[in-house]
Amino acid sequence: MYRLCIASFELKIPEKADLAILGTKLRDDFEPHWLDERDWLCIVEFLSTDNAEARLFAADIIGYLVGYAHLTNARSLALLGDPDASAYELLFSFPSPEEKNEFLNLVRSNEEMGKDYIIELTPPTTEEIRNARPLATVLPQDALIHAMLIAATVCAAREDDRAVS
Repeated sequence: MYRLCIASFELKIPEKADLAILGTKLRDDFEPHWLDERDWLCIVEFLSTDNAEARLFAADIIGYLVGYAHLTNARSLALLGDPDASAYELLFSFPSPEEKNEFLNLVRSNEEMGKDYIIELTPPTTEEIRNARPLATVLPQDALIHAMLIAATVCAAREDDRAVS
């Protein structure tokens, strides 16, 4: 049985608050802590602004990838590739070759993506890794919400599969 939980709070931020987010005062001074990670893959997804169906499909794909990344302990980051084309680069960092292979197996098993999707996953450049940021700071909100719902569903389904076996 589930109970409804309602919480409320008031956030008070002083006028001249120290905006030390993620260990930095200025966004431009941000030095990502993932620069030392060595095993990366990158893919470009286009979040069309004039074709709602194509945008939704791309958000689905992003959701699958983020879900698979979560299941394989991979870090998920994003970067705005080409603003004019609504192109977003998704970067994934893997803690081990085994987890990277599991990620690739999950991608291959997805009928929506097809086996050829693997070919599009390539290593990012050092500059792309340096410029990448958490998904929530890069992806458009509507696509991010949809992708996270897909990712949560992927993870929940996988947990259900593990519980049965």
